This record gives sequence, structure tokens and C-alpha cells, in this order.
Amino acid sequence: MLLVATLGLHACATTHFHAPQGNPQPFLSRALANIQSHDGVNVAMAVLREDESEAVFGLPLAKRGVQPVWLKIENNSASAYRFMPVFLDRDYFSAREVAFLFRSSQSDNVGIEKELTNRQMHLYVPPHTTVSGYVYTNRSLGLKLVNVELLSHRQLLRFAFTRTLPSGEFDFRTVDVEKLYGKERLRDLQLAQLRGALDELPCCTTDEAATTPGDPLNLVVVGEEQEILLAFVRGGWDFTETVNSGTVRHMVSSFLFGNPYRNAPVSPLYFEGRHQDFALQRARSSVSQRNHLRLWLTPMRVAGQPVWIGQVSRDIGVRFTGKSPFLTTHAIDPDIDEARDYVLEDLLVTGSINRWGMVRGVGEATPDKPRSNLTGDHYFTDGLRLVVFVSGGHRAITDIELLEWEPLPAR
Repeated sequence: MLLVATLGLHACATTHFHAPQGNPQPFLSRALANIQSHDGVNVAMAVLREDESEAVFGLPLAKRGVQPVWLKIENNSASAYRFMPVFLDRDYFSAREVAFLFRSSQSDNVGIEKELTNRQMHLYVPPHTTVSGYVYTNRSLGLKLVNVELLSHRQLLRFAFTRTLPSGEFDFRTVDVEKLYGKERLRDLQLAQLRGALDELPCCTTDEAATTPGDPLNLVVVGEEQEILLAFVRGGWDFTETVNSGTVRHMVSSFLFGNPYRNAPVSPLYFEGRHQDFALQRARSSVSQRNHLRLWLTPMRVAGQPVWIGQVSRDIGVRFTGKSPFLTTHAIDPDIDEARDYVLEDLLVTGSINRWGMVRGVGEATPDKPRSNLTGDHYFTDGLRLVVFVSGGHRAITDIELLEWEPLPAR
């Protein structure tokens, strides 16, 4: 009888859901100010900030990890297109999935589900038609890269947007190569010259004073900054937050309670006297496990494309150490080449590169005679650097060129 009475009280307390009225859409001006066009198709996009999201939907979506992205696709062509949200966010939420996050005996579940479903972006874009709606993506902080892909019978259109969000401090900075190195140091190389130039780069990162070697510089990426970011974000990589007391506390808490932390910080490593220009990670459900990489812009260019030197490794756990000012660090997989090869396979799967190869420069270290990084983790390597050229568009894996510079390692 008590249970029945309790359910009855909840039923009486249930309120009907009413979406906000009026036009609480300040994001529209941002979207319409940055329209991209291609082959008769125009795309406008806006990432809703937390307050905008709650104002539009009447629900605290951000608290449940949901970040709506508003799209408007104007198809002035004679072709029909299919919008593919999986290329925007591989783990996007369906409308009913979001509604279920707010399901309770005291809410209008039907009304919430109906409202979120009605506002969801349509997948089919007929000729000479305009469609608009929301994609319910995972919440990003600091910087969000939005990749809109439209597929017709014989064509794929890709629209890439970058949006800065007013939240978080991230391990990312745009670098002006001329201000950084000076015109006298800039080098325009032919492809044949690049191999030797990469061989001559330092083997490893260093500490801030450049007195102690750290993790090996085992990755080279050739391409424009935004194309590189899109290539990795397409594969599920996230930006890392900067290291400070707050993010370290968050990381330790996530480690102790087994919670995920997609933007967990990485420690600064140094090349040319500066810490990484940006860092990315491919996180797992545990903060203890992730693949992460750091990239620095070099003064070299090939066919007009910037050349970036990088470091990639796989974290397999979190441990306490006296060698870090925050007393914690990630333990790395000592087989450092495994993480390098993961990057290659990831970019091959997503069709984000048009050529790749291997060069020397790291220096071999064997399992029985390993080297150490700055926090004392041992690692071994075949001594090769992976070099990948970002395609700027999708490339079938069978069309990707292999540069026969160094023999492929026998693993």
C-alpha cells in the first residue's frame, strides 16, 4: 500500500514538459556568419554553449555530457545527399537516448522525447531543399572540430569547422612559423630532401633546460594544422587540458575511482626550447590508459605543407613519482613503437593520409638495453620515425602511397 501511495504521489507531481518559447537562439548569428559552400551546397553550423543549450531545450544537457550542434544544410544542387552524423561524432547520441537520460517518474517523458526527436537533424537532404536540426554530440571543451560529410551517389562533400568554446584551458596554441623561427631558418624542401632532413633532427624530447633527454621523437606529420586536427579527431582523439593543480586533482580522482577523463593533461616535453604546440589523446574508459601524442612545428615545408615533429606513446597506468611536481605520472608501454604503429593504422582506417614511410633519427634501443624518459620509465625502439602526409580528404587504403625510404620493421 505504501508503494502504491508513493507512486500515486509521483504521478500527481509529474509536470508536462514545455520547450522554451520565443527565439532563444543567439548562436544563429554565429552560424550564419560562417557559411561554407561547395558544389551548390551551403552549410551553416553552431556549437551550443552550456547556457544556450539549456535555454533552447529547457534541459541541463551539458550536465549529462551532451553538446548539441545545430546544422543548416541548403542543397541547391540536383543531387540528393545523405548526412552522416557518425563523421561528426563517432559516439553521438540519438534523440531518444538523450531523452532517456532525463527519464523519471516526475517528468513528462513523452514530451521530452517528442521535443528532442522533432529537433534532431534529418539524414536525408533532397535536391533544392533546406534542412536544419541538431546533432546530439559528446561534450567537448576548449576547442571543437566539427566535420560535416554529405554523401551522394557518386560524390562526397566534406565541410570542416573549428570552434573555440569558453571552457577549459587546453594544450593547444596556433604558431606563426615566421615569428617562431625567423625567415632565415625557413626551409622549403623537395620530397627527396625531406628524408635526410628528418634523419638529422634530435632523437628525443628534453626537459625545459634541454639538459636531459626524454621520450623519443618518433612521429612526423606533414600537413596544415586544421587538416591534421581533423584527421585525428575523425579517429576519436581529443585535446588535452593543461597541467595545473585542478586538472591533476581531477586525474588522480579519476584514477582512484575508475572514472574516464577524455581530456586528461599530459606533462610538458620540450623541442627547440618550447613545450608542445598541441597535444592529443585517444582515451579509454579509464584515465590510466590512453594513446597520446605531442606535436611541434618545424621550420621545414614540403610542397608548401608544414612539417611537424612529434612524440607518441601509450599510457598503461598511473603511478606516483617524486620526479613530477604533482607527484603523479602515467606509466608508458615500454614498446614505444607499438604506439607509433597505432597512429599509422588509425590514420589508414580513417583514410586521412595519402602517403607514409619510415626514416631514421631516433636511435635503436633494445629490450635488454632500454633507454629512460624523464620520469624514469624504460622504453625500447627500432629507432625509426613514422612519417605521414595528411590527405585533406578521404583516401582509400589501396590508394595510399608507401615511401620506400627505410625497410619496414619486422615486428
